Amino acid sequence: MNGKTTTFEWPVSHFDLDQIAESGQVFRWERRGPCNYLIPAGDQVCVAYMTAPDKLAVRCRENRAAFWRYYFGLGDPYPEYWQTINSWVERDGPDAYLSRAATEANGMVVLHQPAWETMASFMISQNNNIPRIRASVSALCRRFGKKITTVDGEEYYTFPQPEALTDAAELAGLGLGYRDKYMAAMARAITGGGLDVPVVSAMDYTRTKAILKAIPGIGEKVANCILLYGMGHLEAFPVDTWIRRVLDREFPDGFPMERYAGFCGLVQQMIFYYERRR
Repeated sequence: MNGKTTTFEWPVSHFDLDQIAESGQVFRWERRGPCNYLIPAGDQVCVAYMTAPDKLAVRCRENRAAFWRYYFGLGDPYPEYWQTINSWVERDGPDAYLSRAATEANGMVVLHQPAWETMASFMISQNNNIPRIRASVSALCRRFGKKITTVDGEEYYTFPQPEALTDAAELAGLGLGYRDKYMAAMARAITGGGLDVPVVSAMDYTRTKAILKAIPGIGEKVANCILLYGMGHLEAFPVDTWIRRVLDREFPDGFPMERYAGFCGLVQQMIFYYERRR
């Protein structure tokens, strides 16, 4: 890692790195131990670990504290979200499905990941499984990213910029399959100016989702993943096979979205984590 490094320590609540790592929103974290991870994001990398249940330590370049505070959502109103969640736990009782999910996933946070990296990663996720997604994303970074050195002196790779991914033929052999042409077309749209990611990200949920779904290779689920994990739309509620199973089994009359207005995506992450661990 170029530049001087330092370790920042911040107070946290309802924050668990292991739960976040297993929530399906990241594909490049590398576990070093319990609640201890090497975390790349875009062209940055840090080592994050818990020094206590309510203390997060982040070792990174000394001028990147603001980047990582934002990435981990440390300025987001999670106490308010959890106040609402816990009020419904009290009303529903401890045996209700959402009460059990809230108890099991009480350290869940929705990260603020770089929008372009999220778009590319979740395009790869379409009709795919997590080990294969991780392998393809890693191969993409090694082939087209820039080599950097971490705080521990290891070599790592940045996530490639759209300019590097415009040729579908060059993406062959990375495990993308039919998605390589979609990836190249999306990269060309961004580099050609037809798709301005920061502008699109700043639009409201409905407009942003419509623009994302107009991109070949991005459907309803992937669009909502991008909106939730990379564009700050916490009202997005991605429905994959795990979530569909829960909705059909536990909420045949419809999921109570109105309870969690404005942060349904956090509840979706809790459900996803809990359901996969049952």
